[in-house]
Amino acid sequence: MALNDFPSSQMLTGDRALGSDDPDRLGFEVIAERLATALVSHATDAGMVIGINGSWGSGKSSLLSLMELKLAKLEDTQRPTVVHFRPWLVGNRDALLTSFMASLSSAIASVQYQQGDASASSIIKAKEAAETARRYATYLSKAGDAIELAGEAWGPLKWIGKGVKALGAASTKSEQPASLSRLKDKLTDELRDLGHRFLVTIDDVDRLEPAEMMEVLRLVRSVADFPNVIYVLCYDGEVLAEGVRNAGNITDGHAFLEKIVQLTVMVPSPEAFQLRQWFFNELSKFAQAKTEDELSRLKSVVDYEGGKQLKTPRSVTKALDSIRFLVTALGREAYDLADLVWVQLIKDGEPRLYRWIEEYSIEASTKSIGVGSISETAAARSLAALTQSVHEGYFHDLHYRHFFAEQLPGIDTNFGEDGAAFAIFAKVGRSDRDAAILKRRLASPDHYRLYFALGEPLHAIKQAEFDAFWAGAAAGIQQASDAFMDLHRQSISDAMGKGDILLERLNGVPAESFVAEQAATILLALADCMDDAFRYRPFDRFGIFSIWDRAERIVPTLLNRNPEQRLTIVERLFTQGKAVGWLTSLFRQDTFAQGRFGDRRRPESEWLFTAQELDVITAAMLSRYQKMAIDEVLNTPDTIGLLFAWRQGGDENGPRQLVTAAIQTDAALMDMLHRMANSVLSTRGSYEVLKRDHLEPFMDFDSAKGRVEALAVGAETPEMRDEAGLILQAFQNGERT
Repeated sequence: MALNDFPSSQMLTGDRALGSDDPDRLGFEVIAERLATALVSHATDAGMVIGINGSWGSGKSSLLSLMELKLAKLEDTQRPTVVHFRPWLVGNRDALLTSFMASLSSAIASVQYQQGDASASSIIKAKEAAETARRYATYLSKAGDAIELAGEAWGPLKWIGKGVKALGAASTKSEQPASLSRLKDKLTDELRDLGHRFLVTIDDVDRLEPAEMMEVLRLVRSVADFPNVIYVLCYDGEVLAEGVRNAGNITDGHAFLEKIVQLTVMVPSPEAFQLRQWFFNELSKFAQAKTEDELSRLKSVVDYEGGKQLKTPRSVTKALDSIRFLVTALGREAYDLADLVWVQLIKDGEPRLYRWIEEYSIEASTKSIGVGSISETAAARSLAALTQSVHEGYFHDLHYRHFFAEQLPGIDTNFGEDGAAFAIFAKVGRSDRDAAILKRRLASPDHYRLYFALGEPLHAIKQAEFDAFWAGAAAGIQQASDAFMDLHRQSISDAMGKGDILLERLNGVPAESFVAEQAATILLALADCMDDAFRYRPFDRFGIFSIWDRAERIVPTLLNRNPEQRLTIVERLFTQGKAVGWLTSLFRQDTFAQGRFGDRRRPESEWLFTAQELDVITAAMLSRYQKMAIDEVLNTPDTIGLLFAWRQGGDENGPRQLVTAAIQTDAALMDMLHRMANSVLSTRGSYEVLKRDHLEPFMDFDSAKGRVEALAVGAETPEMRDEAGLILQAFQNGERT
């Protein structure tokens, strides 16, 4: 789509004044028309300074623009010449007076061209007045006299600089400067005789630095009594008065302004409901809610949050532009409109609160997907940050407090008068989380990032990927395994892939939520691919939250979906599953949990399998181990774990015989020892450890160590000597730990 193909409702408006084709939603047109009429009346013949006073974003520039449009429609004999003087465009502050007088001089000179039927006399008068204005600025610079401002002497014009002096130097040396009073009188007479009205507008005076505010006011006062020259200043009275007080060391900034501005027009404050209605009407032109629920929540957002954040016309247009930009970038189906509007209203009105919401969403998502937890200290710190992000009393209204809590996951409202307004990071129910994910809401751990960064979280699983996995689970074990591995290969960090996220989503789902056949298929697929998952992205066996751990936690849920066929499914898992390493970790865990080996017996509620099922598993796994060749054992993800599981399952001789037979050659010995070493991470860094109690059950420890010591000094090749040296270091590390 080309840029000019976008409908006007989707085009950004920016922070600009109203134009001739823009709708007047706040009734400024009538005010502008009356103001325009007053500006060309004889009551203003002597010259005047008029102030348009309103807070930032209240519409001062729009009122000024509408007034100029009204003036432009007047008859030639009534229409004034408008001079747009913008002091912040003057590069050198010292050239302020030069720039202003040059603008006024040009405007006076242009009168002859604006009025095509001007007489020769009028043309001459305009030229003379323009020349006098130029000379006035030039000689004012030379004189450096004090300017009388409201009866006070303001001493030498520091702001008359190189620009004016250069203009003065251009005069012929023989020309003697007339006194300032004579030149000013001459210009006054010529402007009165010309009989043409000039309107000088100076917008956003309150946006200048305090010193610059003072200089502009001095400038205006110094030329305020020229006849037929009207000055219209736009500003926020409170901001300007404070700037004057700071820059001029003046006790009462408001009193100072009253001496300069003869007439003040207050920009009317719009009704709050007008702004909300304007916002909602414009929003409806380019974004629509998809459901009745979304529309209902959107109306609440506009009422509650709009009532807090939409204070001025500028706040309305700014919020609309933000939302226009996002809906165009995201596409309609990617977000929840009510949530998007809520976030953008807060971003524009309360940026610190917006940042808190962003941080909270990140932390809540981390907690939700099971890759981290929130301590009580961290939760208290986050709650304190929420309070500090807004002004005191922001959450005082209980209705708004409840509304705010409803927008984010895990926030409970305190309706009492004592204590914090909220409790945060509360547990989110599975059904609530799934509903948020389905609707792509801000509370969704998969979609919250859309509302802050125009993109889904790196860990988000797209709906098409979910659909592919469920289709695989319906089609068969191999298809489910392939779909899972496709997700696992999509990395979201060094340690995690999207397969981890899928397992987190499945963990905690009530058994009845699964189709029985799909539950069995998923479980059998995991038993086929978990070793491949390890090989693709290896992890520390003793770490936490590995993909094996996540797969393990879902086993009871998937088994419980088929209570009458549990034993059959368990037997099939452990006799046919290809992921011997993962199945070994399940077998070994319940061997300890059920107290069949060691002293770590745990409550039955923590068992993965029943005692009868563990009998079946033990028989199946011992049978598999006894049939495995040494290469198969070495190629499992956890060689030492498999050997111990074999031994702890009741066959002490089998693994020792296999290992003893396999380490007859020196190369085979060093390969075996590499596989049986444990990696340890400490302040010294990561290093390998070989300990007696780990090796003694499977080989003669002293004999193996002696062979390695001999190889470290007498091996035939340097490579083998170096390798033996590393293994010998692992033995020494084991003695120190």
